[in-house]
Amino acid sequence: MENLVLPTPRRSFLQRFAAGTAALLASGWAPAHAAPAPRARTARRVSDDAWLERIRGEHRQVFDLVETNMGFGAAYALNFIDSFKEAHDVENDDLTAVLVFRHFAMPLLLNDGMWAKYKIGGMLHANDPDTNAPAERNLFHANVPMRPGLTYAQMFAEQPVIVVACGLALSVLSGLAAPNAGVSAEEAKAEWAANLFPGVYVAPSGVYAVNRAQEHGCTYCYAG
Repeated sequence: MENLVLPTPRRSFLQRFAAGTAALLASGWAPAHAAPAPRARTARRVSDDAWLERIRGEHRQVFDLVETNMGFGAAYALNFIDSFKEAHDVENDDLTAVLVFRHFAMPLLLNDGMWAKYKIGGMLHANDPDTNAPAERNLFHANVPMRPGLTYAQMFAEQPVIVVACGLALSVLSGLAAPNAGVSAEEAKAEWAANLFPGVYVAPSGVYAVNRAQEHGCTYCYAG
């Protein structure tokens, strides 16, 4: 991974990101000027927070991932787990790490097919060290930093780790990437949601997930 080039996204992409967000707001996300009529309690939208039920144990931490950061977010969670095991001789049942992939980190939870079809490597300025060109595969899920050969799939199955994707980032970024695949924003959003790695939960937004994890006893760690 030493040849991996991940510079901060250029101003042009940030402008596109801002424009995409503005378009969503203009299309119905902006708050109305008049106070909304009260809705019946039975009509209130309820988020699927099933992942919160998996938070257990005395030691709990949520990791807030907002950039690719060379894939180190997953390593931070595993460092937390291993450190507690070493320092306090505890087991997996005593620990929970919640990884929230939001903002530009969210596409790290998409499979190789999505990276190729939607040119995600170019979007995130992630170059493949094998080609020195924008990556057409997910560079991060098959080799967690400092843990050679460890994949996200193994981490999900073997470690007390919960992984949550930001639904807002999924909506905005898939819409921005839709022209790369020649599909509509709605088609892109549906395809991205269907091609998250197995075991990934989707929250309405990443900041919502971070807050809910803290409400369920997790301390906070900014993971870049």
